[in-house]
Amino acid sequence: MDGANSDGPGAGSGALARISPATVLEALRLPRSGRVYDLGLELNDRIPSNPAFTPLSLQFTHRPDESGKGSSFQFSADTFSGGLHIGTHMDAFVHVQAGNRVFGGAAIGEALGPKGWTQYGMETVRPMIGRGILLDIPGLKGVARLDDRYEITIDDLKAELARKKLMIRQGDFVLVRTGKIQDWGNPAAFQAAEPGVGRDAAIWLYDAGMAVLATDTTGTEPLPFADEAATTHRAMLVERGVHLLENLFLEDAARDGASEGLFVNLPLRITGATGSWIRPILVV
Repeated sequence: MDGANSDGPGAGSGALARISPATVLEALRLPRSGRVYDLGLELNDRIPSNPAFTPLSLQFTHRPDESGKGSSFQFSADTFSGGLHIGTHMDAFVHVQAGNRVFGGAAIGEALGPKGWTQYGMETVRPMIGRGILLDIPGLKGVARLDDRYEITIDDLKAELARKKLMIRQGDFVLVRTGKIQDWGNPAAFQAAEPGVGRDAAIWLYDAGMAVLATDTTGTEPLPFADEAATTHRAMLVERGVHLLENLFLEDAARDGASEGLFVNLPLRITGATGSWIRPILVV
């Protein structure tokens, strides 16, 4: 099967290498209630979208009223298209470049082919299974949501970990709630600005053992950027090989006081792609 083993150039997993069979087995023991939180949002043409990305669209290619003519059965089929960084999605390392280089040090010209990236495309990304911890920063501060452009700091993370009596472990999926997803039904407000995880805070999580960073925002960090040369995206994707998961729905889990559980995310293996739509879950 083409690409089945993902052993070619750029098949390294970055911080996902921190997830071992042992960490997976430990995570499988975490659920106690069996409750499953669906952290993915619906994909349709009404959701917030960066105007730089192709809007989502579903179109019928076969309709039952047409396919059933002269037949004893009917069927329908459709085509779904649009930008892979719209809706609940994840970033491949090659979503961002810095200094004309990608994660691992290859020059753009070496890693970019006529039909996508030849290094670190989505086909190289492993299934994601491990311990997920939910850091509810608005809950820490006693508010419903953080203000737009608020930068989550190292002190915020330390305080929330202490409140939840948690520690970052090697290979963790860190889910950070800001409350920004409450604007999801208002695309203009959702895209205008957002709070997020600051660069220093993200690096601190990485140094503590984090494998993947997930948020309920469209851009992970505070937007608009305070400094385009020193972003959380660059620090994670390009410099450290940490995938970013964005636009997760964390409201139900936070409301119920969930703090840790089994996190599962199976991204689509799209050859050469910079991202993938996802439907992650947290089982507690």
